Order: sequence, then C-alpha cells, then structure tokens
Amino acid sequence: PVVEGIVAASGVIISVDTNVAAVAERAIAAGASVINDTSGLWDPRMAEVVANSDANLVLTHSVGTPRAEKPRPQYDDVVAEVVSFLRDRVTRAVDGGVPLERLIVDPGHDLNKNTVHSLELTRRFEEIVAIGLPTLAAVSNKDFIGESIDREQGQRLAGSLAAATFCVVKGARIIRMHDVRASVDAVRMTEAILGMRQPVHAIHNTDPEKNV
Repeated sequence: PVVEGIVAASGVIISVDTNVAAVAERAIAAGASVINDTSGLWDPRMAEVVANSDANLVLTHSVGTPRAEKPRPQYDDVVAEVVSFLRDRVTRAVDGGVPLERLIVDPGHDLNKNTVHSLELTRRFEEIVAIGLPTLAAVSNKDFIGESIDREQGQRLAGSLAAATFCVVKGARIIRMHDVRASVDAVRMTEAILGMRQPVHAIHNTDPEKNV
C-alpha cells in the first residue's frame, strides 16, 4: 500500500531495498521502478523477477548471508575484489535475463567493510565506474564518514556531501542521500564545475558598465 500510494500521489521513481525476490516482485507490481539488491543476487530468483519486469536492478557488493554476523572483513585489495564481484554479478544478472541497460552497480560502502576499506573505495571510485555501468554511491551518514571526522549520526551532513561530490567527480552518476536539498545543490554545483551543467543564471559582471 505504501509504494502504491507514493506512486499514485507523486509519480516519482520509487526504489525499494530488498534482497528477497518475492518482496521485489510485489514491490514492482505496486509500482517500484528500481530494486536495490544490497546482497548482490543472494536470492537466486532475483534476476528472474527483475527480468520479467521493466524495473532497474542495483547490484551491490556484499558478502555472506544478509543481516547475519560475519567475521572481520579482510581484503588483499578491496577495490579489485569489489570490481571482480560486481563483474560476476553483472554476468549473472544478464544470464538471468536482465538487460544490461537496466543494471546499476554499487560498491557497497561500509557493507562488510571497515572505514579504511570504504575510504579506499571512495579514493579509487573510478575503478568501479570503469565496469561501464551507471554507478551508485550510497555514502550518506555512513560510519566511515563518522569515524573519519568523529561525528555521530545526525552530524555527518558535511562529511556526507564531501564524500558524495568526490564520487561524482570520480564518475558516480547516482547518489543516495538523506538531505535532498543540500545534496541536489552540491551535485549541481559539482556538475557545473565539471562542465556537465550550465549555470541557471550567468549575469554576474555581464553589464556593459556596472560591474564589480
């Protein structure tokens, strides 16, 4: 009812986070346009469910059983291992019938990763982008930001914006944030600096006589 109500009232794109194919199926039927599978196809039916719809699928790097306790994360090269995982999941999704143009990848900041790992993923975000699919950066309020700048939940907006805009510079095309207005402004400004967006106005110091 919630998804149906939001779609009916606003018409906005609805993304539903789930690693369960049956939940994804019902969400799509209710009007969800994006399924964000934070488990990276843990449910073997997920690709089939998305393939039989018009929805997009976000493939996120994660290891082990969803929501289960896991050993301390260890990687020889976290970025290389995340890229390898995501490439494998892209292949699985395509083999399962999901068109390549409906896939999005997400390196999964903080998911089975410590702060050093998440910082390295951010620093080398272009290597995730090199997979060749739209890349999502879900960094808002994450613990790696809180630990990096010593801020609790609710005090991480500046750090979240810094991480998100850095990912945009590195090639991220989707960001998932909590503070919408500040995030939109930060991304639009970043895009303007990069030449990806024209200024809304460009009148400063253009008067023939009255300039400062």
